[in-house]
Amino acid sequence: MARATRARPSGAKGKSQATAYERFVNNLFFGPSGGGKTHLLGTAALDERTAPIALLDFEGGVLDVLTGLPGQGTDWVHIPISNWADFNEAYARLDENDEGFKSAGVDSISETHIFALLNLLEDGKPSREKEPDLIQEGDYGTALVQLRRLVRKFRDLPMHTFFTAHDREIRHPREGLVTVPSMAGKASTEVPGLMTLVGYLALSENEEGDTERVLLLQNYAKIRTKVRMPWGTEAPDELVNPSMTDVLNALQV
Repeated sequence: MARATRARPSGAKGKSQATAYERFVNNLFFGPSGGGKTHLLGTAALDERTAPIALLDFEGGVLDVLTGLPGQGTDWVHIPISNWADFNEAYARLDENDEGFKSAGVDSISETHIFALLNLLEDGKPSREKEPDLIQEGDYGTALVQLRRLVRKFRDLPMHTFFTAHDREIRHPREGLVTVPSMAGKASTEVPGLMTLVGYLALSENEEGDTERVLLLQNYAKIRTKVRMPWGTEAPDELVNPSMTDVLNALQV
């Protein structure tokens, strides 16, 4: 959800110096692999409302996509995540925010559940001695709780937060096949409820035969998207070849 949160004065660092109110957004972009989700996250480095951005890389593909994007180390910072120690260190870095980050991106949230399960295999429980690579029944619930905690912690940071996710189809009893963000269990419906915007990003061919990236925002019955807008305003149904600037403008941030 969008939230009115105390923001730092211009040029100041550190959450203790907050003095004014600012509207932050939490956005989830989902879609098939290769649709441009990581590219969209990278464009946050080109807008003063979101730069510098900390990009938490759970998939290991951020640098492959964003090679050549200017401002690495200043307008955007790559933070690889391979275990919970990495995540906790990254969160503490953002929470303290001595570097003045204006936004954070998680690529991708679909991988965090798998990430959590793999880390549970290394917890050293005696019950794993005979079959160390076997995921136990209770691990799925534990990993889901960790996913919820991760999303809520990032959502509550005093900055814009962006998440990516893969897509999958589920069968709805009245609607048939519906496309949703790919997350474990109830997270595919719970996590979108915490967001300002849930957009579906995919490739499409226009009338001239050129390939475009299209971000669907609302009014697509078979795709679970949504936009929360300030009172008396309205968002477009879609954005073609979107940048983060276009997304923020559509949300009137």
